[in-house]
Amino acid sequence: MSKSFDKKPDAEAHRAKIENSLRDDTYVSAETAALTVADAVTAWISSKKEPGDATMAKYNNAVNNYVIPRWGNTRLSAVKRTDVDQWVSALQNGSAPRRNGMKAHSGGLAPATIDGVLVPFIAGLRFAVSEGWIRRNPAEGVETPRVESDPVIFLTHAQLDHLVWTTRHMATPADALMIAAMGNIGLRIGEVAALTVGAVDLKRRRISVTATFTTDINGRPLVGRRAKTTAGTREVPIPPHLVDDLRALVRGRAASAPLFPSSTGTHLSVSNWRNRVWSKVTAEAGTPDGLTPKGLRHTAASLAIAAGADVLMVQRMLGHADATETLNTYAKLFPDRMDEVTERMSKAREKALRKRTASQGES
Repeated sequence: MSKSFDKKPDAEAHRAKIENSLRDDTYVSAETAALTVADAVTAWISSKKEPGDATMAKYNNAVNNYVIPRWGNTRLSAVKRTDVDQWVSALQNGSAPRRNGMKAHSGGLAPATIDGVLVPFIAGLRFAVSEGWIRRNPAEGVETPRVESDPVIFLTHAQLDHLVWTTRHMATPADALMIAAMGNIGLRIGEVAALTVGAVDLKRRRISVTATFTTDINGRPLVGRRAKTTAGTREVPIPPHLVDDLRALVRGRAASAPLFPSSTGTHLSVSNWRNRVWSKVTAEAGTPDGLTPKGLRHTAASLAIAAGADVLMVQRMLGHADATETLNTYAKLFPDRMDEVTERMSKAREKALRKRTASQGES
């Protein structure tokens, strides 16, 4: 794109400015300078390789509901850190611009929701940096509201057995077995709802976890093509006391059939099951306040640790990406074995020294 000047000194000054920017590697073409936040975010989303439908739906919702209304037409070069900080505060107090017709959240967005909104926004700016559209990401390291971790609530063996017993009498044996599986094996509710009969290997006492319930691009629930994470694809052990019930549940059924079917024979609707079964049986059983199906996952971890499982075994059972996630959640449950280990070290030292003394005496 050419630019005309009325006076020669102005043209020479402009030329000198461009030459200096080229030498300093700071030159930006007019086309690049015109790019907006919307352009960067759209390009980043398009660069994703086979994103899951549920993930894509989250990105699109965040972008359409909050990012575009505030930043859509803003040029990348005009985004300032102070403006991003103010936007985060506005998201927190509920005053941030949002999609037309969208109802405001009373009191603003929760910290976890704000983090979800910032993911495509910051990633889009990071993509712009990588493409040379801007020199730095003005949103990198922005301070966000602290996300409070959910309390780690878990049941004892007796409490879990009582919940299973209550479910068997208030709902169905399959519902009771589903709760027993989550509480003893550590499956996520989406994973257990996605299981098929063919995933159960009673001879080896293993269940193969390869998928989870998710949502399509329009937010409709469906069984996903893969587990929640790469580590989520795993084999989990079946406790001996669940084998007979599982054998009765799978007997004579097709391998492709849902392991825990709905009344119509299809995969369970997780949200429907929580309303229809979970809320009622937990209230009747008198479980601790705040217990969710995720609490059964915590229960399985705590019972495994109490039975002597190490960090690596718990990590594999739960499908955590690494041991750090396991330790961050359950570190306090692992027994303090410092005295036991140091005592063993002292005994090993004494044994080694006696062996050395004996060998020297023989020589």
